[in-house]
Amino acid sequence: MQKQPLTELLNELEQELVRLGYTEGSMKFYRRRWRMLLQFAQEKGEIYFSERLGIEFVETHFHILEKDFERTLLQRETQELRLSDDWDFQLYHTVYAGIINT
Repeated sequence: MQKQPLTELLNELEQELVRLGYTEGSMKFYRRRWRMLLQFAQEKGEIYFSERLGIEFVETHFHILEKDFERTLLQRETQELRLSDDWDFQLYHTVYAGIINT
């Protein structure tokens, strides 16, 4: 798998979500999270998205620990983990519309 810089990956992901008909409200949510993720990555000196970066981001910003991924999450927690879409998109260039751990 050839990695793309995070900014390019998020731009392509945004285009795909718009193509899939995500609402403007959903897009605003994602864009806020992506800005937070970009800032976090910059602070870490990371250019590329990785599963580890995503986990560290979720742990730092939302206090959902990696060990918590094994339990049934609250709806609010599941929403925050939608950032896993970034990882799936990077790997497969597709967006999974399922729900994590429900």
